[in-house]
Amino acid sequence: MTAFLLACSLNGIMSNGIYFQNVNYCIDYKDKLNQQTFMKDDKPQTYECICKLVPYVDTEKVKVY
Repeated sequence: MTAFLLACSLNGIMSNGIYFQNVNYCIDYKDKLNQQTFMKDDKPQTYECICKLVPYVDTEKVKVY
């Protein structure tokens, strides 16, 4: 199955991604999460997200929303 991966990082450190069947859902979440900032130890932390096409995802091993 082809899916779209929502991949987010916090100051360059990648977190786990979420897979979507529909690119529009992926983009909606990216738009809401991308560039959010908060302060930690008096330093700004920035959340950056992208949507990436993944040609094949094994749906028995990965949940696709």
